Amino acid sequence: GRLDARRTLKSLVADLRYKKDVLGKSGCCNVNFLVCDNKYYVMDNHLCASWCWEQKINPIYHYGIFHIDRHYDLLNNLSDVYLRTNHDRLTGTNFDNFKSLADANGIRFDNYIDTFCRLHPGLLIKAYYCTHQDGSDWHNMSLEPISSDATDVKIYDLVDNVDYWIGKSDIEHWILNIDLDFFFQGQGEEGYYRFLTTHYVKKLCRAIKKVLDKIDVISIALSPEFCNGWGQAFDVLHIFEDELGFKMPFRYCKIGGRDILEECHT
Repeated sequence: GRLDARRTLKSLVADLRYKKDVLGKSGCCNVNFLVCDNKYYVMDNHLCASWCWEQKINPIYHYGIFHIDRHYDLLNNLSDVYLRTNHDRLTGTNFDNFKSLADANGIRFDNYIDTFCRLHPGLLIKAYYCTHQDGSDWHNMSLEPISSDATDVKIYDLVDNVDYWIGKSDIEHWILNIDLDFFFQGQGEEGYYRFLTTHYVKKLCRAIKKVLDKIDVISIALSPEFCNGWGQAFDVLHIFEDELGFKMPFRYCKIGGRDILEECHT
């Protein structure tokens, strides 16, 4: 029936590869690339994450979401009318249709979680956050009923406990949402610098690996403008690839001052 057809479509989506010829600014709503390897989706702009989750969730299950990011990403600026009008493009299998909604006044890098939550009432039943407490938190937001101070966790508690929080939970299905800007600090003029070590990143990956069977989808954003550029963001991504065993079909390089993703020929 319809569910089987949707599953067939979703298996086609597994081969998704989108990229611009030259990588530009990500900003709040520019998508430079999105690739998929099994349950892993890698993108430069986190706004794509909600579309990725749509491809992997099963609406008959309840889900927990674990959000590891410099920012909370919980803006709730889209109206109910907007979500109703664009429901099929937001939840469908066609990425181009979804991407056409990426706009400063549409789906963007800080409102996609609220959007997903409101499109699927009751689907998310617990939210964990590990952030730099940047941006508005869950208070007075759509995720307030499933959030608490106890699930707003500290950077220094994350690596030793994330596998416990997911593994020992009675929730069997999880969405893991990671922004690589989490590993960086700094501000505009002075620039950004990585402050969490390779050892920390590896420990986090190894903790995640212990509970991979409970995680249905993992969305990873590079956010190059918060990571001191593409190169440093890709350096951290490569640690994730090596530790978790997924692979991007593109290789980052700089040619004549331009940031490029080249096809990997293995």
